[in-house]
Amino acid sequence: MRKLQFKHTKQLMFDYPVTAHSFCLRLIPNGDSRQIICDVSYQVEPAEHLTEVTDEWGVTMCIGDCYADHTEFSYTVSGIAWLSESPMINEPLHPVYRYPSELTQPGPVLRARYAADPAAADALPLARAQHWMDVIQTHFRYESGATNVTTTAEQALIGGAGVCQDYAHILIALCRLDGIPARYTVGYLIGEGETHAWVEIFDGKGWYGMDPTHNRMINSDYIKVTAGRDYADCILDKGYFRPSGKGFRSITQTQSVHVSVHEAPSMTDNK
Repeated sequence: MRKLQFKHTKQLMFDYPVTAHSFCLRLIPNGDSRQIICDVSYQVEPAEHLTEVTDEWGVTMCIGDCYADHTEFSYTVSGIAWLSESPMINEPLHPVYRYPSELTQPGPVLRARYAADPAAADALPLARAQHWMDVIQTHFRYESGATNVTTTAEQALIGGAGVCQDYAHILIALCRLDGIPARYTVGYLIGEGETHAWVEIFDGKGWYGMDPTHNRMINSDYIKVTAGRDYADCILDKGYFRPSGKGFRSITQTQSVHVSVHEAPSMTDNK
């Protein structure tokens, strides 16, 4: 197995002090048959209360709050991941992944694309999913800023451009139209950057990770953090707050995110 070291940092800046800030963070990657996660540490500031719970998808979440006035909020998580080169995860199928979700509901454009580029009827699920991944590469291009987090698969395909979230939603929609269970996955990709989204499809025996943005099966470059029906199930950080003091005013927030994933240093013999 391959050993990778990861670090994920996010900072929020508010233009006016806030208080009564409650938050829910999906920070800790879970282990599975493809990845072993160890030596995890995280820091959340400010946090007057912090605890770990498990969501409905089995993902560890950190929930907490802060009532002191603050204009910045940040978290950092780091750890080690041991990763298999295989894209397969041995997990059972939850039936919810057979059906469209809010962000992957196919409309007339997606259905027309599905009909225009049929997969081989006798092909196995993985081969059909790879066919749909190839179709997306032909009819969709990467363009930052072309969509947002509320853009559906149908809207993205109509626009013809988007980011990894949109590639994943479109592939999920096409696979589910083809009777292939599929789920949205968020995690880290080796190198320096931000979080990344890809897809896992169920072939009847297990889940296979596929990255439609790069048109390839996943490998040991990928660390999975969470999965769900679509982006809405996989938001890594949610929060609610109000302005400090009395009265109402709008709050403008800016953010910075940085993810670093690299080969973990080997132990050396000092003798």
